[in-house]
Amino acid sequence: MEKDNRKYRICFIDYMWYVAEIWHERERTNLNGRMLLFWCWLFVLLIPLGFPPILCLFGWMIGLAIVIPLCFLPDLFCKLRYTAGRCEALREHYGKMKHPGRKLAKIVLIAIALIVANVALMFHLGFIHWA
Repeated sequence: MEKDNRKYRICFIDYMWYVAEIWHERERTNLNGRMLLFWCWLFVLLIPLGFPPILCLFGWMIGLAIVIPLCFLPDLFCKLRYTAGRCEALREHYGKMKHPGRKLAKIVLIAIALIVANVALMFHLGFIHWA
Protein backbone atom coordinates (compact mmCIF):
# COMPACT_ATOMS: atom_id res chain seq x y z
CA MET A 1 0.00 0.00 0.00
CA GLU A 2 2.77 2.44 0.91
CA LYS A 3 4.53 1.71 -2.36
CA ASP A 4 1.47 2.83 -4.36
CA ASN A 5 1.16 6.11 -2.45
CA ARG A 6 4.74 7.14 -3.20
CA LYS A 7 3.87 7.88 -6.81
CA TYR A 8 1.87 10.96 -5.76
CA ARG A 9 3.76 14.23 -5.50
CA ILE A 10 2.31 16.37 -2.73
CA CYS A 11 2.32 20.16 -3.11
CA PHE A 12 0.93 23.23 -1.34
CA ILE A 13 -2.40 22.99 -3.17
CA ASP A 14 -2.82 19.47 -1.78
CA TYR A 15 -2.03 20.82 1.69
CA MET A 16 -4.66 23.57 1.32
CA TRP A 17 -7.23 21.07 0.08
CA TYR A 18 -6.50 18.57 2.85
CA VAL A 19 -6.63 21.15 5.66
CA ALA A 20 -10.02 22.38 4.45
CA GLU A 21 -11.30 18.83 4.05
CA ILE A 22 -10.24 17.84 7.57
CA TRP A 23 -11.84 21.00 8.96
CA HIS A 24 -15.01 20.23 6.99
CA GLU A 25 -15.15 16.67 8.37
CA ARG A 26 -14.53 17.71 11.98
CA GLU A 27 -16.71 20.81 12.20
CA ARG A 28 -19.32 20.07 9.49
CA THR A 29 -18.85 23.49 7.86
CA ASN A 30 -19.60 24.47 4.29
CA LEU A 31 -15.93 25.17 3.56
CA ASN A 32 -14.40 22.05 2.08
CA GLY A 33 -11.24 21.63 0.02
CA ARG A 34 -12.92 22.23 -3.32
CA MET A 35 -14.57 25.42 -2.06
CA LEU A 36 -11.31 26.76 -0.59
CA LEU A 37 -9.46 26.20 -3.87
CA PHE A 38 -12.32 27.83 -5.77
CA TRP A 39 -12.33 30.94 -3.56
CA CYS A 40 -8.54 31.24 -3.70
CA TRP A 41 -8.54 30.79 -7.48
CA LEU A 42 -11.31 33.32 -7.92
CA PHE A 43 -10.27 36.06 -5.48
CA VAL A 44 -6.49 35.66 -5.36
CA LEU A 45 -5.76 34.97 -9.02
CA LEU A 46 -8.60 35.35 -11.48
CA ILE A 47 -10.38 38.55 -10.43
CA PRO A 48 -7.39 40.73 -9.49
CA LEU A 49 -4.81 39.39 -11.96
CA GLY A 50 -6.85 37.95 -14.81
CA PHE A 51 -10.00 39.98 -15.17
CA PRO A 52 -8.62 43.56 -15.45
CA PRO A 53 -6.04 42.77 -18.16
CA ILE A 54 -8.58 40.71 -20.12
CA LEU A 55 -11.10 43.57 -19.92
CA CYS A 56 -8.49 46.08 -21.09
CA LEU A 57 -7.44 43.88 -23.99
CA PHE A 58 -10.78 42.48 -25.17
CA GLY A 59 -13.63 44.52 -23.68
CA TRP A 60 -16.59 43.45 -21.55
CA MET A 61 -18.35 40.95 -23.77
CA ILE A 62 -15.33 38.92 -24.84
CA GLY A 63 -13.76 39.35 -21.39
CA LEU A 64 -16.76 37.77 -19.69
CA ALA A 65 -16.83 35.02 -22.30
CA ILE A 66 -13.21 34.23 -21.38
CA VAL A 67 -13.45 34.65 -17.59
CA ILE A 68 -16.67 32.73 -16.90
CA PRO A 69 -15.35 29.37 -18.19
CA LEU A 70 -12.14 29.98 -16.22
CA CYS A 71 -14.23 30.08 -13.04
CA PHE A 72 -14.97 26.37 -13.46
CA LEU A 73 -11.32 25.26 -13.61
CA PRO A 74 -10.90 24.61 -9.85
CA ASP A 75 -13.91 22.29 -9.81
CA LEU A 76 -12.59 20.34 -12.78
CA PHE A 77 -9.11 20.31 -11.23
CA CYS A 78 -10.44 18.85 -7.96
CA LYS A 79 -12.52 16.20 -9.73
CA LEU A 80 -9.55 15.04 -11.77
CA ARG A 81 -6.84 15.34 -9.10
CA TYR A 82 -8.41 14.14 -5.86
CA THR A 83 -9.16 10.53 -6.63
CA ALA A 84 -9.54 7.91 -3.92
CA GLY A 85 -5.85 6.97 -4.21
CA ARG A 86 -4.63 10.54 -3.84
CA CYS A 87 -6.97 11.16 -0.91
CA GLU A 88 -5.57 8.10 0.82
CA ALA A 89 -2.00 9.23 0.13
CA LEU A 90 -2.80 12.64 1.60
CA ARG A 91 -4.35 11.03 4.68
CA GLU A 92 -1.21 8.99 5.20
CA HIS A 93 1.07 11.99 4.62
CA TYR A 94 -0.84 14.48 6.80
CA GLY A 95 -2.52 11.95 9.09
CA LYS A 96 -1.19 13.29 12.38
CA MET A 97 -2.00 16.94 11.69
CA LYS A 98 -2.91 18.91 14.77
CA HIS A 99 -4.99 22.09 14.87
CA PRO A 100 -6.35 22.16 11.30
CA GLY A 101 -8.48 25.18 12.22
CA ARG A 102 -5.37 27.25 12.94
CA LYS A 103 -3.74 26.11 9.73
CA LEU A 104 -6.91 26.94 7.79
CA ALA A 105 -7.02 30.39 9.40
CA LYS A 106 -3.42 31.00 8.31
CA ILE A 107 -4.24 29.96 4.75
CA VAL A 108 -7.27 32.28 4.66
CA LEU A 109 -5.29 35.21 6.11
CA ILE A 110 -2.51 34.70 3.56
CA ALA A 111 -5.14 34.61 0.81
CA ILE A 112 -6.64 37.89 2.06
CA ALA A 113 -3.18 39.50 2.14
CA LEU A 114 -2.57 38.33 -1.43
CA ILE A 115 -5.92 39.76 -2.54
CA VAL A 116 -5.06 43.16 -1.06
CA ALA A 117 -1.58 43.10 -2.62
CA ASN A 118 -2.94 42.06 -6.03
CA VAL A 119 -5.62 44.76 -6.03
CA ALA A 120 -3.03 47.37 -5.01
CA LEU A 121 -0.74 46.17 -7.80
CA MET A 122 -3.50 46.30 -10.41
CA PHE A 123 -4.47 49.79 -9.22
CA HIS A 124 -0.84 50.92 -9.39
CA LEU A 125 -0.39 49.48 -12.89
CA GLY A 126 -3.52 51.25 -14.11
CA PHE A 127 -5.75 48.26 -14.75
CA ILE A 128 -8.18 49.34 -12.01
CA HIS A 129 -9.46 52.92 -11.96
CA TRP A 130 -11.60 54.86 -9.52
CA ALA A 131 -14.53 56.36 -11.39
